[in-house]
Amino acid sequence: MTDRIFEIGGAGLESSDQRVRKLMDNMVNSEVPGYKKSEVIVRGFPVELAAASQRLSAMKPQVEGSFYSNIQGALIKTDSKLDLALGSEGYFVLVGPWGDGYTRDGRFRLDKEGRLLTVAGNFPVMGEHGPIIVPQGAEIEVSQTGQIKADGVDIDRVLVVKPETKDSLESLNGSIFKKSDPYSVMVDIDPPRVIQGYIEASNVNIIDQMMEMIYLERISSINSKLIQTRDAGLARAMDLGRATQ
Repeated sequence: MTDRIFEIGGAGLESSDQRVRKLMDNMVNSEVPGYKKSEVIVRGFPVELAAASQRLSAMKPQVEGSFYSNIQGALIKTDSKLDLALGSEGYFVLVGPWGDGYTRDGRFRLDKEGRLLTVAGNFPVMGEHGPIIVPQGAEIEVSQTGQIKADGVDIDRVLVVKPETKDSLESLNGSIFKKSDPYSVMVDIDPPRVIQGYIEASNVNIIDQMMEMIYLERISSINSKLIQTRDAGLARAMDLGRATQ
């Protein structure tokens, strides 16, 4: 029979380890434009009321998944005509090898054929009429509603969408997302608020992440001491049992 103290302490160490890994991912990607902070979801007690009242399971922390914070990052001015930020909810749409992708990383560039591509990954960026293509050498202006003009002529409008239901996107790298369910519906934002010459920074706060790291180190220390104390207690009990035989 599994000792519940060992089980709870071990689960605590495991959940702390996974939370630290997420923190490290966040800190490493804190300078990536459009990156969204990820956090681990930990369940501390049984969900089922019957199990809780009857003590059918150990009340231990259990990692159930992760979620990404959709809080908007700060806007950084770049003055590049191909850098775009969203002042509204939603995502730019790109085309990847997996299908459609969604991002708030608005660092874009033009290839030699005039296609608008993401700087991260070189994925085509979608407009309302398909992949956005700009005539070579044309002066580009993007309005706040996402309308793209090349030398003063309208050529397309940046496609900005949002999921119809929350939690219907899954992350590929923290800044690019895809549908978690192929049947999920994406809704056009009309009109979006597009800001030319800016990019959206990561929403990771390094100071907050460092404080969380210190907190997790303390929690891990407590769980380790819990296991050590339990192990020492069981060892003494076994010694006493042998002595009375």
